[in-house]
Amino acid sequence: MAKEVRAEIVFHGGMKFRGMPDRSGMTVEIDFTPDGQPLAGFTPLELLLTSLCGCSGQVVTGLLGRMGQVVEGLTVRARGEKREVHPTVLTSIELEFEFRGGKVDAASVEKAMELSEDRYCPVWVMLKASAPIKASYKILAG
Repeated sequence: MAKEVRAEIVFHGGMKFRGMPDRSGMTVEIDFTPDGQPLAGFTPLELLLTSLCGCSGQVVTGLLGRMGQVVEGLTVRARGEKREVHPTVLTSIELEFEFRGGKVDAASVEKAMELSEDRYCPVWVMLKASAPIKASYKILAG
């Protein structure tokens, strides 16, 4: 049986909204203003890239743990190129994993990233169907 995921947003004036998932009670500020104007939250595309970072980071960290690897520090960065005309969809995405400290080896990182892309990170699987995602990683000492 399919599971349901829910979220909602509430209008807060201008182009500002507050987003709320169904389960946690947490909120996220969402804003969209013309270039050069101050923002009071994530833009929708920034939030989408943040979701990709969060999903893939959680999956990769979890898989590496199951492989006996020790992740002490991880930063995941995403950068997207978008069309200049509407709809201003992302046309390509770069995803970078930066590991610090711990004990991870390149072969395990590559396997975990492959599994995240192909099977376990729903955000990555969905996005790669519409925009190519180039993933890379760095393993830094302590």
